[in-house]
Amino acid sequence: MLELLLAQYQDTFGEAFPLAAFEGVQESEVINVLYDCVYNNLPYDPNRKAEYRIMDAPGMKK
Repeated sequence: MLELLLAQYQDTFGEAFPLAAFEGVQESEVINVLYDCVYNNLPYDPNRKAEYRIMDAPGMKK
């Protein structure tokens, strides 16, 4: 799922997602941020909190 969202982000915004900024962050949180960016058609902004989350993302607590 992460790879698919990274590719979609690249296709949508013409630049790579700043994955290095998420070193040490759970994969599920990175997936949620990526999903929110693509869903809202907004590039990543560290000052904006992800509103749309994927509840079944790997590592999400149920």
